[in-house]
Amino acid sequence: SHLAGKRHRRLRGLRAERREQELRSLFVSGFARGTDPAELRRHFSAFGDVATVVMDKEKGVFAIVELRDPAGRQRALDEPRHCLGGRQLRVRPR
Repeated sequence: SHLAGKRHRRLRGLRAERREQELRSLFVSGFARGTDPAELRRHFSAFGDVATVVMDKEKGVFAIVELRDPAGRQRALDEPRHCLGGRQLRVRPR
């Protein structure tokens, strides 16, 4: 009965959604402290439509960039160099 319960079904759905987000997301670091999320959005929009940019609020040293399409994520990962504001970005899978 537990597996058929609302709470269990909701958690399974949430986990599946998080896995899908991972397949579309990038971990980005190396940008200057105080970089505007809009700058990261502009940079990564060259690889596909950007769904969200979530930045580390405390230190401002990394961001999670989620694209709407896993193919866009792969195009960004395939790019050998990413530069923003004269700094080289480190771009990895989330």
